[in-house]
Amino acid sequence: MSIRREAEQKYSAFYESLKNFLYKNSGYNVRGVARWGSRTTGEHKDKSDLDVIFWIFGNPSKQKVYTDLMDGLKKNLKVNANMGSSKNVIKIWREGIACDLVLLSESDYKEQIKTRRYSE
Repeated sequence: MSIRREAEQKYSAFYESLKNFLYKNSGYNVRGVARWGSRTTGEHKDKSDLDVIFWIFGNPSKQKVYTDLMDGLKKNLKVNANMGSSKNVIKIWREGIACDLVLLSESDYKEQIKTRRYSE
């Protein structure tokens, strides 16, 4: 199997694990998860990361959600995770995987889905 195909399978499996964690084990009422970026369209370079957005019913505080999620991500998905310098993203990484996870409001999430930039 080619290295590129192997990497794609790794990212796809990681996305499914992340989505499953957010819906079932995050402790929040997650109502939508979608991915975007060059990895979704097939236009990526080997160093491209995966961009994932999600929304939670009730639009809780991003800072509280991020703090809560980072421990769960580390424990359940066995990844490294920290808040990005802008405090608007959780940076997730492990060998062969890099991902930006961003919480949006319901309206912002739905607007992104309408643009077809993200796929659920």
